[in-house]
Amino acid sequence: MNNNTKWIWKNGENNENTWMNFVKKFELPNAPQTATAQIAVDSKYWLYINGILTVFEGGIKRGPTKSSTYYDEIDLAKYLKKGENTIAVLVWYFGKSGFSHLSSGQGGLLFEADIDGRRISSDDSWRIMKNPAYVKPDAFDAPANFRLSESNIYYDAARDIGQWYSMDYDISLWDKADMICSADEGVYGTLQSRMIPQFKDYGLKDYENSRDFEGFTTTEDTVFKMKLPYNAQVTPYLKVHADKGKKISIKSDTYDDMLYDTKSIMSVYYTKDGEQEYECFGWINGEYMYYTIPKGVTIQKLQYRETGYDTEFAGSFACDDDFLNKLWGKSLRTLYITMRDTFMDCPDRERVQWWGDVNVEMQMMLYCLDEKALLLYKKGVDSMAGWAEDTGHMLTVVPSGTEQFELPFQNLAGIWGFSYYYDYTGDVSVIRRVYPMAKSYVLNYKMAPDGLVEHRSGSWDWPDWGENADIAPMENAWYYMALNSCRKMAEILEIHDDIAIYDERMKSIKISYDRAFLKDGYYYHITTNEKPDDRANALAVLSGLADEKEYSNILEILCTSENASPYMEKYVLDALCEMGYIDEAVQRMKKRYSEMVEYDYSTLWEYWDQSGTLNHAWSGGPLITMSKYIAGIKPLDTAYRMFEIKPHMGELNFIKCTVPSIQGDIVLEIRKTGGHFKMGVTIPAHTQAEIYLPLMNNEPLQSSEYEYTLTDGYAKFVLTEGKYNL
Repeated sequence: MNNNTKWIWKNGENNENTWMNFVKKFELPNAPQTATAQIAVDSKYWLYINGILTVFEGGIKRGPTKSSTYYDEIDLAKYLKKGENTIAVLVWYFGKSGFSHLSSGQGGLLFEADIDGRRISSDDSWRIMKNPAYVKPDAFDAPANFRLSESNIYYDAARDIGQWYSMDYDISLWDKADMICSADEGVYGTLQSRMIPQFKDYGLKDYENSRDFEGFTTTEDTVFKMKLPYNAQVTPYLKVHADKGKKISIKSDTYDDMLYDTKSIMSVYYTKDGEQEYECFGWINGEYMYYTIPKGVTIQKLQYRETGYDTEFAGSFACDDDFLNKLWGKSLRTLYITMRDTFMDCPDRERVQWWGDVNVEMQMMLYCLDEKALLLYKKGVDSMAGWAEDTGHMLTVVPSGTEQFELPFQNLAGIWGFSYYYDYTGDVSVIRRVYPMAKSYVLNYKMAPDGLVEHRSGSWDWPDWGENADIAPMENAWYYMALNSCRKMAEILEIHDDIAIYDERMKSIKISYDRAFLKDGYYYHITTNEKPDDRANALAVLSGLADEKEYSNILEILCTSENASPYMEKYVLDALCEMGYIDEAVQRMKKRYSEMVEYDYSTLWEYWDQSGTLNHAWSGGPLITMSKYIAGIKPLDTAYRMFEIKPHMGELNFIKCTVPSIQGDIVLEIRKTGGHFKMGVTIPAHTQAEIYLPLMNNEPLQSSEYEYTLTDGYAKFVLTEGKYNL
């Protein structure tokens, strides 16, 4: 941005949860051909052009590094016109940090637009007013919990100043904006372009039961339970007729966190006299919204606006097992509800980018979302690397304006995930960005005299929420996987001198692992219940440290031990499938997820019971199990240049699956018909696929127009781009 562009605000108005109005009026000789604006704020903004709301919740939380701010780039041309124009911006300054936002400590707006070569910039020609309708909280209401940078929102309609953003609104008595500093100066730090799309606005919609209450007048204080079609990120809306001073509160079913006795976000609206409408701009999530409306209020409309990350549900899975279909769908819905400024652990209690959660979310998105979803992972990776450069440490939660956490098991999982992501996408930019951080992290570990890695506790010892964790074999397996990932990245980047270091450490662990942990065919060191742990044995398989001759013994552990929380359950299922025990993985999945699937709710839980949040994406690992192992679609070469479709039918008679690969959609449809299987596949352009058609009773095909070989109960075809019926 130009050095003449200034961060602007109103001096003395810098408290927590401040809402500020900005207006700029100007003349244009003609309707513009081009008009590109760059906008940065601390913390969120709503942009109006000539009275039209053009950006609903712009800006993303601060923290690409510890000292930088994101800016948006917006095309304004279609909203501007010949003659007088009005730009109006409502800015919400959080005024506090949280686990996912680093406050600058100073509210601010930075605006610069190039309109056919003419520059419109934020400076003291802009008019400003603190929005008087946003008022202080009720002292008797509980605040939002300390992890959240957002606060409860209180709006007093009696103090509403009307459509201040419209073209004909008189702002002549408003103050001039105060100039805080130049674009790249001061507390806001350097500017970085927003890496993700603007949030998707689905528009105002009725709740499923909205019409039940239209025209209803309360005769006593009443709570209205409004049903959403699924767990969604929404801004609640109301239109009522009331006397002045009635307090209406809006909460979701996710408001109370019983485990930690904390609260999420709520909205409070104080009425004015007569007919009125209001939409709370601070999003909340849930499957039900509870409007508490006092006596004497007539409801005209109760609605909501769903917003969310702008991605499409590009992948799918369906079969003739309703349980699997329902679990896949709940996994997808849980993933989407935990995406916004960042990947989140949950959208209610924390909204935090814990990297263990992100690593699972990344693997899920590769099987169900379009390419725009990849940008959210890349943004997280960029932020993680940026904070490591600033702090000298790889952290588990970034951005963060509060405590700096390091959970080694999550960091190691994340490092393993960097090369996993590359395998699916071929995106070398991610490898370049993270490699120095990943190398530094793994090489800062010390090797013990016994050839294994020394234990690293980090902020606290956290292998998983589940019980009876066998720490040492888990840690060495995660470390081995991270070393292997770093080795792959060094090869990709042609940093050959580093490879020998990784090889040496991997060899040391490989030699020592069985000697230290292998007991009677499974892996065990120390657990509270003195029994082998499913997670330790699963990681031994996934890391490649376990020999195939031990698989039958490990299978027994994975079929009888149930220590894993939903987070690590994904890796247990992966291990079963990688060993070839897909039927056993399905059996385990059905047992462990039965309560979540049967419960009348659209998302999956943090724990196996309902003691935590009801929307935690780390529980969605079964989505991967179904698409990758049951449908059997996975890359064999980087970026799906070569891939496999090897469906495992088990008890199923029908599977239809779409995987949105980086090369294009891969489609499988297979059905048992009579005494054989019919299979249709779509192979994207510029790719080759190994296709496995299951054989009934291992009998060869009677005829085929394509060459094939017989292998382990399948007819194997090697085919190039196109659609095939086999």
